[in-house]
Amino acid sequence: MKLGIVTDIHFNGSAGDRDAQQNDLRRCLDFWRQHDVCFAVQLGDLIDGEGHKASENLAEILSIFRTPPFTVFHVTGNHCLEVPLRDYLQRTRLCSPYYSFRCEGIRFIALHGMDINPESEPERDADRERKRLFGRDPWANRYCGAIGENQIRWLQHQLDDASAAGEAVIVFNHFPLLKETTDEVHGILWNHEEITGLLSGYPNVLACFNGHFHQSAVAQRCGTHFVTLPAFKNRNRQPFFSCGLVEVGTSEMTVTGMNGDTLHELPLRFSRQW
Repeated sequence: MKLGIVTDIHFNGSAGDRDAQQNDLRRCLDFWRQHDVCFAVQLGDLIDGEGHKASENLAEILSIFRTPPFTVFHVTGNHCLEVPLRDYLQRTRLCSPYYSFRCEGIRFIALHGMDINPESEPERDADRERKRLFGRDPWANRYCGAIGENQIRWLQHQLDDASAAGEAVIVFNHFPLLKETTDEVHGILWNHEEITGLLSGYPNVLACFNGHFHQSAVAQRCGTHFVTLPAFKNRNRQPFFSCGLVEVGTSEMTVTGMNGDTLHELPLRFSRQW
């Protein structure tokens, strides 16, 4: 099966390259359409700007995403929350900032890494402890956040259910989950060890895709591939990656750029015929 993927567009309607951003994004949609993808996913930081300008930018860029014949799913990034979360969900047509869906025998799980963030006030003791990670570790910076108790319980239920059904799992998150796939400046999901520890207990989790770092990186933990994708915003720099095509086979998963270059070839430990 094939899916389209893009991250960190950082659309700013007042920027000098506004028209170029829109045209290049339309080329991504055409690329995915030509390859007959099942769906596409946008991994967060869709917009730049603050206040009313952020809202305008969101409306303008989403109008482009609504043109293709396939569904585009959205993941919430830190810049996305320049628009109130409720408004962001409504405009991206999401019922929740974390959700799952199935396609071609695979369960896809989208996480909300800003569940706990520098501005939030957690009510649970466990979530207050997760927020205390902010500032304790220099990698847990204010541009990132943590996944809270309710979402973790939901995630475990999804993983248990997928395992019982014999489904492979692919996870989407805006923030990196391994330090090998980011740097201290950009940061990491605050409770990344808790989440990677949970994911590592399920051999059917094929991969976790994220953005945020703006550069390409990949690492493996307990057979699961953790892939940081280059930012659309940096598409005119090496490796000249604006968007990707992810192809999932029975024994290998590949990530290819619109220019035809293969970014990653990832062997799969969980094999089934879908």
